[in-house]
Amino acid sequence: MAAGSGHHDTARLWLIRTDLPEDVLSRLAALLDEHERQRLEAIRDDVSRRRFTAAHGITRLVVGHHSGAPPEAVRWRRGAHGKPELAWPRAPLHVNLSHSGDLALVAVSAHRPVGVDVEVVPRSVDAGRLAARYYPGVEADLVARAGGPADQLDRFIHLWVRKEACVKAAGARLLRGLRLPVVGTGATVLVRDPTGVLPGPYLVRDLVVPPGFRAAVALAGGRSFRVVRRWWSAESLPGSQPGSQPGHAPRINRPVLARNTSSRLGR
Repeated sequence: MAAGSGHHDTARLWLIRTDLPEDVLSRLAALLDEHERQRLEAIRDDVSRRRFTAAHGITRLVVGHHSGAPPEAVRWRRGAHGKPELAWPRAPLHVNLSHSGDLALVAVSAHRPVGVDVEVVPRSVDAGRLAARYYPGVEADLVARAGGPADQLDRFIHLWVRKEACVKAAGARLLRGLRLPVVGTGATVLVRDPTGVLPGPYLVRDLVVPPGFRAAVALAGGRSFRVVRRWWSAESLPGSQPGSQPGHAPRINRPVLARNTSSRLGR
């Protein structure tokens, strides 16, 4: 159905704090499959282990929430370029995960391939040099014209998450997407690959995330879509004390963005 016809797809975004209490992490670890447990065992850093457990365990809970499947029974397969895809349940569900620092994002779409990316804005990267090397000329100039190193870096990461969201929606490798032109005048950009390598188009949207992070979500195709954004709460785990429904902001003294907010996106 064409854009403007009144039909709107929905991208459901779950924001996750990964610095969770040990008892919550233990319960999430019990949901992981054998492959995820092997990956977890290979991680030596305790902070990285906690982040992995939270992100992957909660992704299973999100899939279960949207499909009705038991979270521990969810199974994944790898696409042509390694992107995880839902193998079971065989629900019409597209899922994508990104995590950086203590924040993770899970994106779910019922109808269209979805990609999401979140990044901590680093403190010491030569953004101008990297943009000149990897980005299209217009974008490299945009980064170079920023007021100073900090502004250059923020602008570089802003473009980066848009590119990676599109690449992940395509199921491709990031290197193929660095030349994607993602500059636009608003928070929503229709992206097409001038080389034709990525099928596209992709509609990409900037996301509001806590200070120090940048994030974007992209859906395949040019049709408009809604974003519904929720915080995941540990209180939604089976057996937890009542007081918060799934999707409400977490009560762990962390920044809260929004409670079940939505916005409509168009071209």
